[in-house]
Amino acid sequence: MSRLTSQRQAILDLIRSSDTHWEAESLARELADRGQSIGIATVYRGLAALEELGLIDSIQFGGKKRYERIDKGHHDHLVCTGCGSIEEFIHPQIERLQQAAAEQKGFVMTGHQLVIYGLCPACAAQHPVAGG
Repeated sequence: MSRLTSQRQAILDLIRSSDTHWEAESLARELADRGQSIGIATVYRGLAALEELGLIDSIQFGGKKRYERIDKGHHDHLVCTGCGSIEEFIHPQIERLQQAAAEQKGFVMTGHQLVIYGLCPACAAQHPVAGG
């Protein structure tokens, strides 16, 4: 099992202190800005170890892995393809439909991730979709 080194603890503390969906590079920059310069390879190894230990969650957004606090509880994501903003949401009807779809196929669901890509209100106002 991986050790919780001081560098990994610094990474974990930063993730736990925010609602941000962290990329490794932005996390390394923020740590450096706070006076804790950690090499990017060490950040990647630390993130993998923290995820393996079940201390953080990860999700793929548009080919990039992002990390977040594990104590947020289940939620889904809206990702803006214009500015990159990420909004979390929970919709009970969507949750029920996903469970029903799994049950219909005899599938025992142990978890799921839903990511909806599109434009946030600000980006949509700047780039109207034809026919939308």
